[in-house]
Amino acid sequence: MRLLKRLPSGAFELVSFSDNDAPPYAILSHTWTEGQEVTYNELVAGTGKDKTGYAKICFCGEQAAADGLEYFWVDTCCIDKSTSDELSTAINSMFRWYQRASNCYVYLSDVSVPDEIIDTEAFRIAWQEAFRRSRWFTRGWTLQELLAPPSIEFFCKQGKRLGSRVSLEQEIHEITRIPVTALRRQSLNEFSIEDRMSWAATRSTTREEDKVYCLLGIFGVFLSLIYGEGEAYATLRLREEIRKRQEGRGTGSSQNLPVFSSLPFPRNEHFVGRTDELRSLEQHLLISNTHRRMTIYGLGGCGKSALAIEFAYRTLATHARLVLWVPAISQESFELAYREIGGRLRIPGISDDNADVKRLVQETLNSERVDNWLMIVDNADDHEVLLGTTNSNSKPARLNDYLPRSDRGAILFTTRSRKVAGALTQSSVLGLTDMGKAEARQLLALRLTQQSLFDGETAFDELLEALTYLPLAIVQAAAFMNNNDVSVSSYVSLFRQTGAEAELFNQHFYDPSRYEGLDSTIAKTWHISFEQILKEDPLAAEYLSFMACIDRVNIPQSLLPSGKSLVQQTKALGTLRGYAFIAERLQTIQESDGDKFFDMHRLVYKASVRWLDRHNERTTWVDAAVARLEELVPYGGHENKEVWTMYLSHAIHVAGIHGIVGKAASASLLDRVGRCQASLGQYSAAETTHQQVLSIREKVFGLEHPDTLTSMSNVAGALSGQGKYAEAERMHRETLGLRKKVLGNEHPHTLTSMNNVALALSDQGKYAEAEKMHRETLGLRKKVSGNEHPDTLTSMNNVALALSDQGKYVEAEKMHREELRLSKKVLGDEHPDTLMSMSNVAAVLSRQGKYAEAEKMHRETLRLRKKVSGDEHPDTLTSMSNVAGALSDQGKYAEAEKMHRETLGLRKNVLGEEHPHTLTSMSHVAAALSGQGKYAEAEKMHRETLELRKKVSGEDHPHTLTSMSNVAAALSDQGKYAEAEKMHCETFGLRKKVLGEEHPDTLMSMYSLAHLLTKQLRYDDSRFLYEQACAAYNTVLGEDHPTARACHQHYRQMLALQEQNWISVCSGRPESSADGRTNKRRRLV
Repeated sequence: MRLLKRLPSGAFELVSFSDNDAPPYAILSHTWTEGQEVTYNELVAGTGKDKTGYAKICFCGEQAAADGLEYFWVDTCCIDKSTSDELSTAINSMFRWYQRASNCYVYLSDVSVPDEIIDTEAFRIAWQEAFRRSRWFTRGWTLQELLAPPSIEFFCKQGKRLGSRVSLEQEIHEITRIPVTALRRQSLNEFSIEDRMSWAATRSTTREEDKVYCLLGIFGVFLSLIYGEGEAYATLRLREEIRKRQEGRGTGSSQNLPVFSSLPFPRNEHFVGRTDELRSLEQHLLISNTHRRMTIYGLGGCGKSALAIEFAYRTLATHARLVLWVPAISQESFELAYREIGGRLRIPGISDDNADVKRLVQETLNSERVDNWLMIVDNADDHEVLLGTTNSNSKPARLNDYLPRSDRGAILFTTRSRKVAGALTQSSVLGLTDMGKAEARQLLALRLTQQSLFDGETAFDELLEALTYLPLAIVQAAAFMNNNDVSVSSYVSLFRQTGAEAELFNQHFYDPSRYEGLDSTIAKTWHISFEQILKEDPLAAEYLSFMACIDRVNIPQSLLPSGKSLVQQTKALGTLRGYAFIAERLQTIQESDGDKFFDMHRLVYKASVRWLDRHNERTTWVDAAVARLEELVPYGGHENKEVWTMYLSHAIHVAGIHGIVGKAASASLLDRVGRCQASLGQYSAAETTHQQVLSIREKVFGLEHPDTLTSMSNVAGALSGQGKYAEAERMHRETLGLRKKVLGNEHPHTLTSMNNVALALSDQGKYAEAEKMHRETLGLRKKVSGNEHPDTLTSMNNVALALSDQGKYVEAEKMHREELRLSKKVLGDEHPDTLMSMSNVAAVLSRQGKYAEAEKMHRETLRLRKKVSGDEHPDTLTSMSNVAGALSDQGKYAEAEKMHRETLGLRKNVLGEEHPHTLTSMSHVAAALSGQGKYAEAEKMHRETLELRKKVSGEDHPHTLTSMSNVAAALSDQGKYAEAEKMHCETFGLRKKVLGEEHPDTLMSMYSLAHLLTKQLRYDDSRFLYEQACAAYNTVLGEDHPTARACHQHYRQMLALQEQNWISVCSGRPESSADGRTNKRRRLV
């Protein structure tokens, strides 16, 4: 057959396909206007566009595209009527072509609707009379076009949709007198010959023989076309062909049985979609001369049986003489179905008392007496029914062994279990997923019996998304709305209420396409599957119960209960995937060697929760989830970060299960989550989480409980991470006050709070106050713990750092050296804390410009760390980085670059290519390149670091924003001021959004941007930013903060340059002198 395809230019082309390989297509049904239809030759030549028929071709193409169909068929131009053989083939194939179309559009050129009417289906009064009088209902060829297609939509002359064969069923029945059951696509073989002849009796055709030829598809026969033979002779030939078909075509090779089926359900007139699946079934099962088998598997309620029923009716109409239905719900249902089949086949001896019914049916279907049969074995969910052994005449046998294998027939199975599907037909399986959005919309629209229930596209789509486009859930929802006169939007509101989903899924409804006596609700459907899983794979049932208590998406396999072998775990997960309850997430090749991740079907998740509640097991499994997460989620830190990060969403979910998880357990889980978030730099999220913990602990334990005070301290720490230093200080002071009251002034936890307050002061640049408080803490720790306690030494270190921050490098060095001496004495020369002290001494030497001495000490620290911790320990690599930094300070950029690259290589091997410390080394290498004037290389490396930080930490992480700032600086070094300005602006905007307008990093972006504008002599813009930056620094850090002072100094320099430039312009002097007197300042990164 030929199909039309619309080209991008708007023209059309014809594409040829074999009947069995045609893609999904739409088909047009219409009445011809003499001389106005576009012929095959005209379409090929590109002519005929002035004919009225060309508009119908355009309409069909546009409507097909709107329905997602690339191809369509129009009889006037897809058939070359100048060739008699082609015309004869087309007329004999016409019924089948309409039958296989995805959509049929009936274009009624004599039915018009006024332009002002938008919703044509709601205003039938405007076109109903014209519809009843339409010429389309009087023509012979349109009879098969009414009955054959699976879906028909009617359109007026203006292209507005009037309705479907379903919605207009009563009107069509009254106009044509064709039974409603025929309009609902019941097999035409169920109607008598005379009845079918009567449907065309009052219809007319242009050529008298066509009045007979248009019935060929109605009776499923083929005739050669003999125009000129007359209607009477053509009718005789038709009746003779029908008689031959009824008599088995006179070959003697069949059993001379009438066409029949043992289908237990009527054809579903609301069946929609599944075009690709139906084609796949047909190609695999029907187009072959050998015995073929196939299995449909999928989630309970996804429409397996509905698809099988539709396939059965289509097969009965076009291919097979016998369609046999065998329910495999139990051994009894299988044997009863075989007994019925034996009776209908009139097998001798089938009614005898001791008859071996299964063997007799199998032998008959295997014999040459019966051909063209299709058997559907439905609901083969239980492996034991078909594949388990049973006693038959004292001999063990399997029901599967009684299935026939004749080349004249095929078998289609349906099951919920992929494992059963594999056991039945191995690789010949068809996985059925949820419906597409368009199909689901069509199904719901057909199932709603009242137009008034449809009250908006938005609610329609919300409902389908909530039901995950699952057919049975859609049908059940529609039944509830129809029975209770509930609109779609009202149902959506009801569905969203807590606990309502489970109740709605348990609502019973009548469905003629499901077995009588079986509960057809979505909840019962899945509960049957749960019971089957519990019986065949207890570990899979345990996993399902556990998953119902954690977040349903992104479930790591490593989170599931441990204690089973990898083989057992794999088998259990395979069972759940086989029932389509879970789906494995796709991973990249790099990720495939790590943990596997799974998502649980949303509605299955709800049903699983309901299942646990009904069996009083939910509390048990929630407790198991809490215990497992407490085992896996640490109290922050960076060790195994890539592993525990994926557990956090599940810990948050479990902690939020109110009424089951105790408040203390919830707080404990959230405390871990908050600390992990802080370790990841997610300070805003950490603040929110720690605030939750604080609120819970305050209610459960009281404000003054030690755990409550710990939570207060954690909130303050999260505030500091966001640069909210003043708020952090206030909260640390409140914690300190309460700890003094509850624990006493000298308790170790009280002294920790003092230390935290001092650190908050340092963060605000209040170094003198910080020093004072650190000294007070140091004095108390000496008193409480002794001069040489590790906590005391920590305070000494902090005092020294506060001195260094104030530029008191000599004092700082002296104290760092004293702390180092005591650390060596107390902890030993090679203790990690001692080596950290050595590193701090080296750092303060560097600040005093004693670069050679600093380098020497960093190298000694490096030597000892290699000895103590090994060449590749993270602390050793930190010392390598420090040595390289000391070389940079001395201008030895080439040496520094070499050592930074070595550190980078080791960190890649030890920590991984995407570890934060690795990315820091990349940044150091780039800085060393800049020091050597290799600005382009530096820019390239900074950009690479930026992309990795985006991937690892996210686009808004503070480290990522630092890399953006570094890229901007590298651009500025190359004189690419416009690009640098653009990136500084982007960084500035993101820092305002992420960190807040007053965060020091945000102010630094503003400061850097002002400095860059000065370089471009854009003094007015620079002055505006400098004024804001200086004012903000005064407020946030204080006027005496070093950064604030530096900002003010550069502001004054900018004003001086602006003034000098203005004088130069006014006096007409050249502008060459200003740049030479501008001091370079070190760029702060």
